[in-house]
Amino acid sequence: MTRIATAVLVLTLAGAPAMADTVLLPDLSVHLMAAHYAPVDTNFRWVGWIGAGAGLVEVGGVTAYFTADVETIIGNARRTFDANQANYHLEAGLRRRLGEQHEAAIVFHHVSRHVVDRVKVEAVDWNILGARVTGRRPGRVPLSYTAGLGHTTLASLVGYRWEATGRLDAAIFTGEKAEAYVAGDARFVTVERSDAFPRGNFLDRSAEGGVRWRRGGRCLETFAAWQRRNDVFIQRPGAWSRALFGFRILFNAGGYRANYAPPHAHTRSPPSRSRRSDAGAQRWRAGAAPLSGGAQKSGARCQLSLGSA
Repeated sequence: MTRIATAVLVLTLAGAPAMADTVLLPDLSVHLMAAHYAPVDTNFRWVGWIGAGAGLVEVGGVTAYFTADVETIIGNARRTFDANQANYHLEAGLRRRLGEQHEAAIVFHHVSRHVVDRVKVEAVDWNILGARVTGRRPGRVPLSYTAGLGHTTLASLVGYRWEATGRLDAAIFTGEKAEAYVAGDARFVTVERSDAFPRGNFLDRSAEGGVRWRRGGRCLETFAAWQRRNDVFIQRPGAWSRALFGFRILFNAGGYRANYAPPHAHTRSPPSRSRRSDAGAQRWRAGAAPLSGGAQKSGARCQLSLGSA
């Protein structure tokens, strides 16, 4: 897997013009999410997410980026708001736009899961090296997609091997300032059984609907979702199906950014997808080509998502 990723990276960089322009920090994003589980129990009542990302440098259309997120699971076992899990997600990679509507990336993703104010006997973390493609189809019902495939380079305790992810998002009604959307995602993981985790391969999935309000690079989203998740506990296997009701807030600055974090421990970080200007957004929904030049740098469209263990 490492050899394949290295070969793809070399070919990607080789495609960049020798005298290409270099741009530092071409894009930035900040996001947060809060949601309530239904039904609830002493371990799972709320989930919160906060994170940020940046394109570090862009050379000849290839952008090196980095994202960092913290996911917190809150119950009420010891107090009214009792944080019992803190899961850290770090990702670095290279992405390159393929035309105006698609993008490909090589990603290295790290997840580390921790209990809060409780004894943790063994480390639970994993690294995934893989590839991801994202794209969008303009028109009366704008549709965006993401697909990824990767293999672990490290998997402590959980025994993960291959991971395949996919997501579809459709804006079923769009207005000047808001849009109603539906979305669905899936994550298939192959695993190596162990005495601590005696379960086989599994499929996580979710369905979501909500409303997005946007203004320039800012976005507020309210949503209702259903999830089927595996490995919801940190040091023992477990699965459940639950609803979530919550909101997300995002801010994006810079050019087109379509990197997409794979499913995580319980929810997926809300990655952004720039639409580059309000005028460009209207043209995108209408199926016209995006604007060119400086107008592409002024605004953004949010693209949110849920995820899994």
